[in-house]
Amino acid sequence: MPGLSAIVHLDGNPVDARVLARCNAAAAHRGSPVVTLIAGSAAFAYLSQEKGPSPNLLGDGRVSVVLSGRLYGQRELAKATGANLDASDATLILAAYRRWGTDGIAHLDGDFAFVLHDAERNVAVCARDALGMHPLCYAFDGARLVAASEPRQVLAAGVPSDLCEESIAAYLAATRHLYGGPRTFYTNVYRVEAGHFLEVDSRGARSKRYWQLDPARKIDEQTDEDMAAKVRDITFDAVRRRLPHSGPYSCALSGGFDSSAVAAVMRLALRERDGRDERLETFSFELRDLESDEPELIDAVSRELGTNHHHIYLDQDNVFAVLPEMLAASDEPTFDMGLLYLWRKKERAAQHGVRVMLSGLGGDELFVGQSHYFSDLLRGLRLVSLWSEVRGIYPIDRMKDTRTSLQKLLQYYVVGPLIPRSFKRFTRNIITGQSPVPPWIDRALARRVGLADRLNAGPERLYADAYRQDCFEVFTSSLVNTTLPLHESLGAAFGIETRFPLLDRRLVEYMFAAPREQKIRRGEVRLLQRRSMEGILPSVVLTRHVKKNLNPVLRRQQHGNFVVELKKLFSRGDLRCEQYLDRPYLDQSYQEFLAHGQDDAAVPLWYAMNLEAWLRGLND
Repeated sequence: MPGLSAIVHLDGNPVDARVLARCNAAAAHRGSPVVTLIAGSAAFAYLSQEKGPSPNLLGDGRVSVVLSGRLYGQRELAKATGANLDASDATLILAAYRRWGTDGIAHLDGDFAFVLHDAERNVAVCARDALGMHPLCYAFDGARLVAASEPRQVLAAGVPSDLCEESIAAYLAATRHLYGGPRTFYTNVYRVEAGHFLEVDSRGARSKRYWQLDPARKIDEQTDEDMAAKVRDITFDAVRRRLPHSGPYSCALSGGFDSSAVAAVMRLALRERDGRDERLETFSFELRDLESDEPELIDAVSRELGTNHHHIYLDQDNVFAVLPEMLAASDEPTFDMGLLYLWRKKERAAQHGVRVMLSGLGGDELFVGQSHYFSDLLRGLRLVSLWSEVRGIYPIDRMKDTRTSLQKLLQYYVVGPLIPRSFKRFTRNIITGQSPVPPWIDRALARRVGLADRLNAGPERLYADAYRQDCFEVFTSSLVNTTLPLHESLGAAFGIETRFPLLDRRLVEYMFAAPREQKIRRGEVRLLQRRSMEGILPSVVLTRHVKKNLNPVLRRQQHGNFVVELKKLFSRGDLRCEQYLDRPYLDQSYQEFLAHGQDDAAVPLWYAMNLEAWLRGLND
């Protein structure tokens, strides 16, 4: 939730303090008063709710740094750099830079974004943590660097606010591997990507990756017990690192395995640290529909942990009533209605004085996975094992408590992943004549930004096997590049910082290296995670693993509200989003949706509505 602003003139000209003040004012929700440091050609500001001088803003005349977030493993870093063991996080960043230069960024572990200026070398460095927990964007015109937590801060420095057609087209394409990346929705404002740093000097700005998952890594533990102990130790330490210094102590609690595990470990970690039981404030969003809710699990965990639980009921809510506020907070069009969950939960937590909330987000992506490993078994001609695994989810998938189709299982999980992407492109483009560009996107826009080529290129390939590659794609695109930034920006609107212990870098690296059989096997999931939490979680959570899907229920409940908003949209004489969309296709989708309520017709309508609302909100 804290933020930063930084302006560096590489041509040596002094920074106008009024420009820095405008940058800070553009993100006043992140903190006031603002602590600033102006040193000739560089100026920095740290935005938070803290009063007085901040250890997150330092300068010694040669090197200056402003930090949003925190480091972990400070004692080890202090010993390696020769710094004092009680040195602040910003001091440790400076120490690492003096010791190793930009190579020192790889030695940093934490949830952070920082900007550093080396006055002697006339170099600026902007860096984000491995998973991008804290945002950082920038603009550079060859002489002036403007970096900040939000694009609106960069624009406030006088950077042109032209819209980025490439990002708008990628948004409208609704394809997960295009989410994120270095482009924001403004042509001149870029994003420092997770696990990257930016080095800026008179030669220009260069983005470099300093962290990536290692596809060749193997874990040392051999037995089930040793692996469970390792996961348990990392989970406990990850929670300890993210505990706030003081209450209210808060945690999301949906009744699912991940949120329950984080809440249970948080309670034990607080008892260990403070020597007494601290009461947790826990929050859940519910739709009053047993197809999506698990109130019995929520109540069971809450009773077991003695939490003060807050049920947030959304069945009578209207997502479109708060959509303008969510768009303003994220400063970009939104992806789905599910943001209502985050918005209301953070709003309610703020009403109860919460400033830091822990979340179990990331557990599904790390501990479960999908059935793409079926194709790996076929590739290895392990046919007996393949049939055994297929029978684990056919005809009933116990993980989702739904009936399954053998034909679809073979299509999506056995044969499909084995077909090369190049062959899929050939059959689609040559044989069927279909374009990879969705039909609702304006064809001229798609040609200008090369959208077809980007869609055909597909996601980054890191793993040779289908199972881990799919896990990697979901983890990167849906979580790191989409959900985490939205958590941060929506939380900042209410002064809430959310921390994610299950996305501790050590745990992420370990679980991507762990054998697939430790996570999913014959329809059973979370095998390693369950063993690691035995004796910690209530038995009802350990034994139940049906994963419920809230989104179909939410869409059903919001259908009437959606129709009302669509009628308003299509009654307008002019649509600003029309320059990016195929209007005849949009009109056809609108009529089909009114007549039949089809989900496939709703997709372009949702994106058009969000884009239109965001474009109109820019003038406000």
